[in-house]
Amino acid sequence: MDLYLTTIFLLILLGFLTGTISAIAGIGGGVFFVSIMTLLFLMPINIAIDTSTFIILTSSCAGFITYLKQERTNLKLALAFGGFSILGSILATIIFSFIQIDNSMLKILFALTLLVAGLNMIHKAIKTKGSLRSKDLEKGEFSLHDYDYKTNLKKAIPLFILAGFVANLLGIGGGIINTPSLNIILGFPIHNSTAISTSIIFFTAIYNTIIKCLLGQIDYLVGLLITIGAILGSVFGAKISRKIPKTYLKFLVAIILLVLAIRMFF
Repeated sequence: MDLYLTTIFLLILLGFLTGTISAIAGIGGGVFFVSIMTLLFLMPINIAIDTSTFIILTSSCAGFITYLKQERTNLKLALAFGGFSILGSILATIIFSFIQIDNSMLKILFALTLLVAGLNMIHKAIKTKGSLRSKDLEKGEFSLHDYDYKTNLKKAIPLFILAGFVANLLGIGGGIINTPSLNIILGFPIHNSTAISTSIIFFTAIYNTIIKCLLGQIDYLVGLLITIGAILGSVFGAKISRKIPKTYLKFLVAIILLVLAIRMFF
């Protein structure tokens, strides 16, 4: 791909916008990264997926560090939940070393993931809008150190594993599964859920990137350009996320996901 100055600027700008939205919404950004590379730059989806994994590693690292400083996540939770997600990625690596999926099937699976994620985000936004319990927790009565999340942990573990599996297969962070699991099943406030989700994504992306480097096809030049913008966007998004009403953000992200899904199908 010939990268002229305008293309370089566009990749960095798109990376910044995607990194910002991803950090605020607690998703890895792969749903956007893969879409950008396949729809705008006509990259084969298998290469886009592998490159997206590389981008997610760096952008989620920036978001993870920022959230640690804000005390909206911590290393213990990130490693505990991230371990289950990495297990899912390992399972995907083993399974798909024996089973090959062609690009047309990957494209369909990715479009379906976008569609489900968008509809799910709209559903959750409507369901949680005006929730008194959520409002009370957001007012400062919540503490990561004192909160007992273990009661419903058994229900969330399969979802964390699924998130890691899908992250490895489709080059997404897994936040579309992690964030609802943390918020709805384990009861973390949405602001903490997005931060912890980013933490899980970071540790899962370490494993996935290593595997993609060894077995995949990463376009490092395109990946680095998007990464530059994504890192800046992740830090910016993490800093401003407290000021943005989550319900409205969910609707915005959901609409974008649905539009991308329709475009991917056709």
